Amino acid sequence: MEAITIHAEAGYPHEICGFLIGAAESDLVEESRRARNIAVASGDHGPHDRYLIDPLDQIRVDRECDAQGKAILGFYHSHPNSPARASITDANAAWPDSFYLIVSVREGKLVDANVFVTQTYGGPMGPEPLEIVKG
Repeated sequence: MEAITIHAEAGYPHEICGFLIGAAESDLVEESRRARNIAVASGDHGPHDRYLIDPLDQIRVDRECDAQGKAILGFYHSHPNSPARASITDANAAWPDSFYLIVSVREGKLVDANVFVTQTYGGPMGPEPLEIVKG
């Protein structure tokens, strides 16, 4: 969580994104890895309120996980100046059985974090308990 906080605060006021890594078939996230947000400005939207994980980062991290006997368990991203809840845009892009950690960053400081999952492509997304274990 510390690494995600640093990433989210440094990326403010843009959305940041990355991967949640752990043992395959586990609910325990052991680490996070950053991804590049390649969302481009289009109309009223852009990297300030959208994210798009660079597919090259996805391939790289997936291969690294395979080599280490780990898996991508989910994804994280920030909501600058917005609540840490799943939006319709988030739900529409969601993959089943992946964790989605959303953090809220206001004025450059992380203020909230929540986890969501979906059972079907495109949502709906439901909340999951978030427990942070140190060590």
